[in-house]
Amino acid sequence: MALQVNVQLPPFWTLVEAHGDELLAHARRVAGDQHAEDVVQDALLRALRAYPKLTHADHLRAWLYRVTTTAAIDAHRARRRELPTDDVPAAATHDQYDEGTFESLIAPLPDRARIALRLRFVDDLDYEGIADRLGISAVAARQRVSTAVRTLRERLAA
Repeated sequence: MALQVNVQLPPFWTLVEAHGDELLAHARRVAGDQHAEDVVQDALLRALRAYPKLTHADHLRAWLYRVTTTAAIDAHRARRRELPTDDVPAAATHDQYDEGTFESLIAPLPDRARIALRLRFVDDLDYEGIADRLGISAVAARQRVSTAVRTLRERLAA
């Protein structure tokens, strides 16, 4: 027989009225002015969804602050870290494939390894693409490329 706890929680809107302004100020400190309102809106939505499941009515203000902080962290992680710019990206310094240098580097490797490296680094295929071309699994393609790169590193270090 499970013990049921009947907790008397105040209506959620009273929490929003009582703490909304201070949560917005907290969000501004944590997320910045530009994102604060979105963070508070997300936090209050999360809190509203979780509110009926609360098992105690203690420290509701602290709980709202924690939900707001978590929402700010999640929003920061979700935003792109790059800043948009109007500058045109610089042209690549090596936009042509120098067959001789790469081929001489991979020449000592077995055929299977050379083919996998060419597909990965010259044809710029992902492991699924390499797997399709070679008729192997993506895991095997990743392993083949990884082993070849490790072999090259060991040879260059010696």
